[in-house]
Amino acid sequence: MIAILSKSFSIKKLLVDSALLAVVYFIPALSHLCPVPLYLLDPMRLVLLTGLLLTRNNVNACFLALTIPVFSSLIVGHPPMVKAILISIELTVNVLLFIQFLTKPKWYVPIALFVSILLSKMVYYSVKFTMIKTGILDGVLFSTPLYIQMGVVLLITLVFSAIWMKKT
Repeated sequence: MIAILSKSFSIKKLLVDSALLAVVYFIPALSHLCPVPLYLLDPMRLVLLTGLLLTRNNVNACFLALTIPVFSSLIVGHPPMVKAILISIELTVNVLLFIQFLTKPKWYVPIALFVSILLSKMVYYSVKFTMIKTGILDGVLFSTPLYIQMGVVLLITLVFSAIWMKKT
């Protein structure tokens, strides 16, 4: 884990990373048991933001953003590897933008989180569109309706912003 490589190694970061990866491992199994399709709740983003919230380590968050989808693809087989790479790009853009918005212009947490998620989704759909058009990826551009995605983005923004500000 990146926590081992980081200058600020801590057991807490290692435990948080391990727990988050375990959650990612079990999400596909849980989604089959649950009557609600959990993928609609953007579980990888939830896991990533939880890791960032718990450790407040930007390098660690970038590591998780890059590896959570690929780890899930390798261990569970879902999402397929091409889509896992696409999701990794999206999550990494999300984290980098969120960190940037919090530090340089010092945006208010809810705005920084909301805008970073929206911009990362725009990157995701731009790359996905290109992958579909070039034949790298099959399927439709929007597999989850936009109104559901916007509702989840608002919910994530509200919940994580409230926790972030309370913890600060």
